[in-house]
Amino acid sequence: MAAAVAVLVSFLIGSSLSAAQQTAQPFAPDWALLDGARVYAAKGCGKCHAVHGYGAAGGPDLGRVESGKSFFDVGAAMWNHLPRMGARMRAAGVDRERLSALEASNLVAFLFTVQYFDESGDARRGETLFAAKRCVSCHAVGGRGGIAGPELDALKRANSPVLVAAAMWNHAPQMNEAFAQTGIARPTLDGQEMLDLIAYVVAAGGGDRGQTQQVIPGTPDRGRGLFTQKKCAACHAVGGKGPRIAPDLGRAGHHISLTEFAARMWNHAPAMTAKMKELKIDAPKLSGQEIADILAYLYTSRYFEPTPSVRRGGELVQSRGCLGCHAVAGKGAKVGGDFARSGVVGSPGALVAAMWNHSWLMEMQAKKRQVPWPELRGAELADISAYLASVSSKGAGKPPAR
Repeated sequence: MAAAVAVLVSFLIGSSLSAAQQTAQPFAPDWALLDGARVYAAKGCGKCHAVHGYGAAGGPDLGRVESGKSFFDVGAAMWNHLPRMGARMRAAGVDRERLSALEASNLVAFLFTVQYFDESGDARRGETLFAAKRCVSCHAVGGRGGIAGPELDALKRANSPVLVAAAMWNHAPQMNEAFAQTGIARPTLDGQEMLDLIAYVVAAGGGDRGQTQQVIPGTPDRGRGLFTQKKCAACHAVGGKGPRIAPDLGRAGHHISLTEFAARMWNHAPAMTAKMKELKIDAPKLSGQEIADILAYLYTSRYFEPTPSVRRGGELVQSRGCLGCHAVAGKGAKVGGDFARSGVVGSPGALVAAMWNHSWLMEMQAKKRQVPWPELRGAELADISAYLASVSSKGAGKPPAR
């Protein structure tokens, strides 16, 4: 993780949505309609953080730091920064608001989708790739290159690889025809190569930058509807539900970046186009915002999650000192609740909410016992969540051990 994100504070100043609406909205008023943004506003925590430059500057800008690709990466970042956030909040006289499981889920999904900047690429490598992958044969950047395809300077103003994915998807049929006519082999791209190509276009693109092309954070509900409307659901299952014509987009273990997602869309476009033609489905056009919404839906469907291990989770509960306060089925300490009888460990959202809500008690116990605050990686929190769900009689069931 390049930089852990301190979360649970708002880019909107005020304690209600009406107060938030009086503040300049990042990108578009639609932000005020997002569930996660409503949590931000309702908790009234905009005294510390901004999102993409909108809000206070006391803490990191939550739209410009990398907190990871999965739900648990963001949840672990929250946990790791709780002592520092708690100290800052106490010093400022700010009460620590409680979160429900749904609020925690909405907030974490919102934080993921505002981080559409991804990692940085290498412009020099990108220039080499632009020639090696034969992009230069059809496209120009900064006045240099072919004229068969559109100039790519406009992508210089894109704020997200999501927009690049949309442009490449929408033009894939024409590009496939051009490859066939010219005899140029259609190149494939991995995530790093896509990053480097974007970096080159941004660095070398000519003309006035103009207004930045932007997407706002996607919403899972809109994405779910678009997934059906755009016929993605005709071939893809999500979380095991749906047809088996194409890969399941909700299975665990993908754990990819937004740029890698854009690269996969490009690489699979010929096969997807051929299958849609076979099924007599017109290839849908997708805007950047529509892809953002679909990504939000896939995110909440666990597409970006690592595969958790119940066994490793059980080991971590012991090695990270959880049993110094908690018990499992009566075995362990009695300071905190018994995980096997807990009603708050059966889902990721409930677990993250419980960790936040009880953090002040955990801080007190760590200080009393003179033990360091145990920091976690996202994959470790995923393992712990799987283990706790497996032992909880009130949880979401027992996932298979790995």
